[in-house]
Amino acid sequence: MNMRRFGWIDDRILMLVYGKPDVNKFTFQPKVKNDSQHLKECEIVVIDDLVAVERKGKMVIEDVGLKNEDGFFILERKLPNGVVYGLGDKIGPLNRREKRFRFFNRDCLLHTEGEDLYKALPFFIFLNDEIVYGSFFDYPGYMEIDLDTKGNERYTVRIRGNGFVNYIFFGESMREVVKNYLKLTGSNFLPPIWAFGYQQSRFGYSSQDEIIDIAKKFRDRNIPCDVLHLDIDYMDSYKIFTWNGENFPNPKKMVDELHEMGFKVVTIVDPGVKVESGYEVYEAGIKGDHFVLDGSGKPFIGVVWPGRTHHPDFLRENTRRWWGDLHEEFVKLGIDGFWNDMNEPSIFTSERALNEMKSRVNSLDLDFGVMIPSLFENGVEDLRNVYDEIFHRDDEGEMIPHHKVRNIYGFMMTKATYEGLRRLDPKKRYLIFSRSAYPGIQRYGGVWTGDNRSWWYHVNREIVRNLTLSLCGIFYTGFDVGGFKEDVTPEMLVRFYQVGAFMPLFRNHSCVDSRPQEPWVFGERVEKIVRKIIELRYSLIPYIYSNYALSVMNDEPFIRPLVYDFEKDSKTWNLEDQFMFGPSIMVAPVTSMGIRERLVYFPEDVWLDLVDLKMYSKGWNVVPAPLEKIPHFQRLNSVVMKTKPMNYLLERKIDVVEFEIFMKKSFSFFYYEDDGVTNDWEKGNYSLRKVEIDEGKIRISKIDGNYQSESTWIFKIRDVNGRYRERIVELRKDELILSIE
Repeated sequence: MNMRRFGWIDDRILMLVYGKPDVNKFTFQPKVKNDSQHLKECEIVVIDDLVAVERKGKMVIEDVGLKNEDGFFILERKLPNGVVYGLGDKIGPLNRREKRFRFFNRDCLLHTEGEDLYKALPFFIFLNDEIVYGSFFDYPGYMEIDLDTKGNERYTVRIRGNGFVNYIFFGESMREVVKNYLKLTGSNFLPPIWAFGYQQSRFGYSSQDEIIDIAKKFRDRNIPCDVLHLDIDYMDSYKIFTWNGENFPNPKKMVDELHEMGFKVVTIVDPGVKVESGYEVYEAGIKGDHFVLDGSGKPFIGVVWPGRTHHPDFLRENTRRWWGDLHEEFVKLGIDGFWNDMNEPSIFTSERALNEMKSRVNSLDLDFGVMIPSLFENGVEDLRNVYDEIFHRDDEGEMIPHHKVRNIYGFMMTKATYEGLRRLDPKKRYLIFSRSAYPGIQRYGGVWTGDNRSWWYHVNREIVRNLTLSLCGIFYTGFDVGGFKEDVTPEMLVRFYQVGAFMPLFRNHSCVDSRPQEPWVFGERVEKIVRKIIELRYSLIPYIYSNYALSVMNDEPFIRPLVYDFEKDSKTWNLEDQFMFGPSIMVAPVTSMGIRERLVYFPEDVWLDLVDLKMYSKGWNVVPAPLEKIPHFQRLNSVVMKTKPMNYLLERKIDVVEFEIFMKKSFSFFYYEDDGVTNDWEKGNYSLRKVEIDEGKIRISKIDGNYQSESTWIFKIRDVNGRYRERIVELRKDELILSIE
């Protein structure tokens, strides 16, 4: 039988096991509950290995085919009329219906529709007028999902393997579905507060002096910045965990000087270890038997930045521990975060693939005609097609083909990094983010969308990519502001910044062979606009940090498409260039050249323009969007917390917070604080206050945590009739009641 069993993990999480999953130890292993109280509203029928699941009289799952074919295990299901969201940061529309996606993590070149890209997040949410549910196909190897590209109301899941586990998440809303998905895959890590500041990076900051010069330019020009990133330029011949002694002669001095200026330092770390006798990491890896193997049982040799490389086998516990401990010297230097790159893993080629290409090129003749360009069109992919040469071992020594577990490689690297840092420096809160991902990575770090381009198309698509990552449970996300490859233009850079300022990870990053794109490179006018964008971001830090922490605690995405908050309004279902930034702010950025006004949909009641304080009613409205303006609006009955911008987030304590309230009659909200830099919040060292506004009074009460903070709160209350009132409170007590008047 192909349909082996089903069981309930929770009263809203159903597990279906198809075929004979052969890599179960590298998938989720939840306990199945014995009670079946949830079956009162769900009916499950299994006939000839095919499953049908009905909930409240509505069909949710209906299999129509299950087979093994040419080494692939294939499931076909009905897909009724409706919209589909999720599946990670694949390029494409927000609604994934009538699209086909492949999940086999790869370093793709163009970031266009149809490319695999870096992450495998095979989780989607289905929504129509009658039902909403989530579906996660837990298999870490090669997978394809075709969402009704033939228009016959069918979708197929195709894996290179013998079976998989499918989890179905029930709920009354998208909000509940995502919460239930995170019950299985895990809650998000909480980054340090400075990780929500502006971050500057470039592949091409090639010396210690250049890094210090960039830092001084930010301070001299009064442009806020919290983090500087070091790309592979800092390494000795691209060898991981080393320093280029000529260009970075004293990394400790550099880090200390940057810390004195208020900057945090994040270093890139790739998984490829250079094959070089005498290189400590290589020698330790060989001695500890830590590398993936080839078919003959020897360490596989691939080619990455340093040339011949071995790759750690992160599936093994002792290898993950070894890798985590390799961060010790960087921890001692004071490095504040780690950026895991090339961890799909990206491998340029192997000896076999290179020799095959040489043979094909040497056999070419001009009479081959059109075959010649076709050879070179596919040449890069052919060179990188090394995946069947690689084998892993589990902790018991069993050999596992790489294609069955490739999609968890970056996940396991990030897990190893996180666990290593918690051992080496358990009190300090580090920033970790990764290019490659699999569900559950949110427990250990965030992600970014990789090597995008300076295209207007990518300004637009980065919105959808980050929203779908967030729906897939990864909250700390971002993209390369300005575009990583090619040359950005002044207007495009401004619009890139305007989108990036409303992402959790706000980082400008570019490639060595592209035009520099720091805030000042296009002259005074652009620099002034970008400075204002970054200052806006810093003014919103109390709002961002409090609501992000609450998102982590409540398993609710911080950024999300409008449909998440307004799913009863079908006009929001396919809106992909507007989004919610926390619970109060709707952002509607401009993502095309030359646009100076745009159409915005307001899904409910009344909204307040946070730039000119104009109010908009429900429906479609044309709003002004000059280059200097980011259209963003406050929801009715909500609060936006602000503070005075600073050069960096630990420059001073945030002891004055403005609460900009837009309300009708009454509402309540929560405000979270902690020290922002340690892991003590996990032990209750935080402050969670509830603020209730009703009948002309403000009640402030501390409801959880033992973190002590004394600050001044300024309530700026605006109602729908335009009436404005202001109250200042010196917060010294756990409970306080005051009059609005």
